[in-house]
Amino acid sequence: MSTYSLFITGTDTGVGKTLATACLTALLNESGVNTIPYKPVQSGGIATAAGLLAEDVLFYQDVCSLPYTQSQLCSYCLEPAFSPHLAARETGVHIEPAHIHTQFHQLARSHDVVLVEGAGGLAVPVAETDSGLYMTTDLIRELHLPLLLVTHAGLGTINHTVLTVEYARSYGLTVIGLLVNQMPAVPTIMQQDNIRMIEKLTGVPVLGTIPELTDASPSGVRQALPDLTQHIQLETILQKIKA
Repeated sequence: MSTYSLFITGTDTGVGKTLATACLTALLNESGVNTIPYKPVQSGGIATAAGLLAEDVLFYQDVCSLPYTQSQLCSYCLEPAFSPHLAARETGVHIEPAHIHTQFHQLARSHDVVLVEGAGGLAVPVAETDSGLYMTTDLIRELHLPLLLVTHAGLGTINHTVLTVEYARSYGLTVIGLLVNQMPAVPTIMQQDNIRMIEKLTGVPVLGTIPELTDASPSGVRQALPDLTQHIQLETILQKIKA
């Protein structure tokens, strides 16, 4: 079985990577493509009596009803809501890229598609050692993953999106497409032009939108999934990651 994987990043923290990852996982599985999400490093873990809970993984599990434990979907869960390198340093955790590689390949052996969600944006340090910084771009290159960039249609998106795409390209990474989150049903003139401009300036196509959701809870997202099939080009995304 061939496995095709995709790294999901965003123009900034909070732009909607987790929502996009969960939605794509659910839609691909519903279409018959055995898909699993993977969060290498989760910062901002929720402290409970049973241990730290990875919020993004909880969201995947609730939206997609995934029969996996947190440890199968996340390699490192850190409590401080910091960049991974700092969260690890402050908690005495040593992030091992080799461990992430091993877990990724284990998932890839038993699934058609692995969706890897990054932490924050693209220019984020994963770990800091005496020998230097291990960046998100290092992880993506070592795993040979194409990128899907989650962005938005509002003010500032042209600058953030163009800079992220150019940063990716400077490291030899391939951005297969853009996914616009929180797209209004009736976009303003500015929002429409922002979408036109980010495609024009980057040369990267918009492969889908996620509409503004009145209920962004897992149950609300599950109810919205049938409508999302009309907004996200699943077949095109699959074709591009297989190319």
